[in-house]
Amino acid sequence: MIPSYPEIRLIAVDLDGTLLDDNHRITPANRQAIEAAQQAGIVFAICTGRFFEDACLHALDYGLDCPVISLNGGKVALAPFGQVLSDHRMDDTVAMTCFECLEELDAAYFVFGERRVGIRKTGDKHLSQINFGESRMLEETGTTYHYGKEACLETIQGGIYKFYVHARNDLQQLRRIIGTLEKIPGISLAQSSTDNVEIMPPHVNKGRGMSDLAEHLGIPLANTMAIGDQDNDLPMIRIAGLGVAMGNATGEVKSYAHLITETNTRDGVARAILRYALGVSDGQP
Repeated sequence: MIPSYPEIRLIAVDLDGTLLDDNHRITPANRQAIEAAQQAGIVFAICTGRFFEDACLHALDYGLDCPVISLNGGKVALAPFGQVLSDHRMDDTVAMTCFECLEELDAAYFVFGERRVGIRKTGDKHLSQINFGESRMLEETGTTYHYGKEACLETIQGGIYKFYVHARNDLQQLRRIIGTLEKIPGISLAQSSTDNVEIMPPHVNKGRGMSDLAEHLGIPLANTMAIGDQDNDLPMIRIAGLGVAMGNATGEVKSYAHLITETNTRDGVARAILRYALGVSDGQP
């Protein structure tokens, strides 16, 4: 017998390590489960740290007509490239303080403006460049990529949503960066893996993004389900009526989740939707 769970009317799902497999693809099983939920009248939403245009292309490539919560809640739209529900950008002065801090620490980072990505270190590539290519990003979304200190500064001066700082080969350096950033008022920090930190406006997180969407739709948080794997997913998992951790999630995410599903390579999202939102067996023990 399938246990009973809260009636789910909204499902918010992370992308990397959750909805996407290790090849950055949405599996057929996940896609079918999403479609089944939508046919049942449940709102499905992508909730990701990726910037808006990047997230929208993922949705469109898989035929997903759904709300998009991007930039860790920094920008929420009712559909891919659709009506924007909320838009939270960093304070200009605070962003400049972060920029000066990162420059002093010789940090490697990306900075995200409106259809513009600043890349500090030559040779770095954002996942959107790898997944879609710069030509497609430009032609279909108007997004451009710019390298170097001055390009990042110009991006910041145009207004930004967040910084993404990485230190893949030097975690001690990352700890130093985080320690310095924690002293800067007017920001919030989140990690989507052990080798990065994201700098955002205060109070911006995936929980707020999901809450903004739920309120607009008239859906109580008690009737929401959030699925994720990393620490930046914690805010939405903690406030959801049903918080679900992936099998590949961090220990902290698992400790706060109500339930744990399979990994992202074993269709964990599909199994969670089928069992906990639709109340049907997926044929697994």
